[in-house]
Amino acid sequence: MNTITKTVTFFGSCAANSSLVLSSSRISSPFTVRTIKASFALNTNRLLQLKFFISPDPSCPTTGEPTGFNILEEYGQVSYIVGDDEQKVLDHNAESQTFPKWLKVYAVNSDGFEHTVDVQITIELSDKG
Repeated sequence: MNTITKTVTFFGSCAANSSLVLSSSRISSPFTVRTIKASFALNTNRLLQLKFFISPDPSCPTTGEPTGFNILEEYGQVSYIVGDDEQKVLDHNAESQTFPKWLKVYAVNSDGFEHTVDVQITIELSDKG
């Protein structure tokens, strides 16, 4: 089995008291999510929640969560991460054996100020299937 490691980057701004969905390009082979890195700027004050999805479609709803599987929901007490002036690194093993799929970041900003979403998800593509 051959594997290739790729980093999928997400960057955007989530307006005050709103939500935002960022989507990857189409992933057309089986893959495993290996690492999620999320950077939180100073004074984010844990008011920006980030959720990570493996989704069956490219849609980015303007309200509510995207379709698909929340990667953090399977084992965590909560299905999101928050932070302030830090980078969180999450090692993972979420697999997707069906394709095409899209990775998505869902941000919920409950602050009165706009916040930046800065995420890198490392995946391992495989030729098994």
